[in-house]
Amino acid sequence: MDTGGWIALMVRDDRYYRPATLYYRELSASRTSLWSSNYVLSETYTRLRYDAGLQFAKAFHVIIEEARAARRLQIEWVSPELDQEAWRVFSEYDDHAFSFVDCTSFVIARRVRADVVFGFDSSFRTMGFVLAPVT
Repeated sequence: MDTGGWIALMVRDDRYYRPATLYYRELSASRTSLWSSNYVLSETYTRLRYDAGLQFAKAFHVIIEEARAARRLQIEWVSPELDQEAWRVFSEYDDHAFSFVDCTSFVIARRVRADVVFGFDSSFRTMGFVLAPVT
């Protein structure tokens, strides 16, 4: 799960709200496990607070806790080792403007052998991942 996917689920005015909501429901119904990171959650909390308001960030936290309790969401904590690997990706691809958070997500997605990323950021496609939902 990337930040853009989380934001789209939370903000009705987001252009991806409808496809994100339908896709999340589909994943939940099929009991598909999702992965995200503490960096992605941090980025999402911050963007929700700044762009939509504290109430959205708090509502997002409830959704995260419910998904974790139901074992539908695993949170990968960025370790020093993962951070170093992400830094390597970040600095190696000087022809792309990848965010550092995205680089940590690339590393995590490879580690958990994910080929699909729930989000809308084409950087993931650049790194060989499929984005879903398709818009």
